[in-house]
Amino acid sequence: MEIISEMKRCKTVADCHEAATIDAYDENEAATGWLTCIEEMFSQFEHVKVLGSEVRLEGFDLKGFQVVAKCRNGRKLAFVSLESVEFPKLNKSEKLWLDALKNWNDNL
Repeated sequence: MEIISEMKRCKTVADCHEAATIDAYDENEAATGWLTCIEEMFSQFEHVKVLGSEVRLEGFDLKGFQVVAKCRNGRKLAFVSLESVEFPKLNKSEKLWLDALKNWNDNL
């Protein structure tokens, strides 16, 4: 089964946490699991807003154990906390995954 199908079946923050960290033995592996899930769930977005300005979303990365968005505005590149990124027209599953990631980040 594709990971995105499994992710869309999650109904709670706890379900998302379980899906993202199922094979993780430590925080590093858990962070990598979260990164993989966020990349899958949000890969269709090409542009987002950061501080009210539209920027190009070039992907995601890890800073420590936190997933960050890789954003570009012209020649400037920034790694931005997902809490500071405005995604256009999120569906229920996407909102749930952002809430789950925020919950995980808050508990690091």
